[in-house]
Amino acid sequence: MRKLLLIIAFILGTTQFIAQDFRERDKQLHFAAGTIAGAFGYYMYQNEFGKVPQSHSILAGLATGFAAGTAKELFDTAIQGEKFDTEDLAATILGSFTVSVVIPLARTERKRFKQRKRRPKSKRKCYKP
Repeated sequence: MRKLLLIIAFILGTTQFIAQDFRERDKQLHFAAGTIAGAFGYYMYQNEFGKVPQSHSILAGLATGFAAGTAKELFDTAIQGEKFDTEDLAATILGSFTVSVVIPLARTERKRFKQRKRRPKSKRKCYKP
């Protein structure tokens, strides 16, 4: 329950951080693309390298979001003739940051229970009325 409240507080805090910029549809799409790219980078890093520290996976998710946002802005600049918008890049990075931090908070480790030794059967007869 504590993790759920922490996740909700984190998400609400990040959206309030740049709330005025997110009124634009373009910023919302960049945030969603950053979320997808960050989750993809986090997931691929975990699957490729197995048990690694969480900080490495978080950085991989951030790097993937940064690379995707930079590539999109460079595409807009070179092909479409628009200016390089750092606010779009910030929205993409914020999306990848959000998902890269929330995944470890939401992930729960499975507890493995010890196998108990069984009591040996007794040689006594059971009481039957």
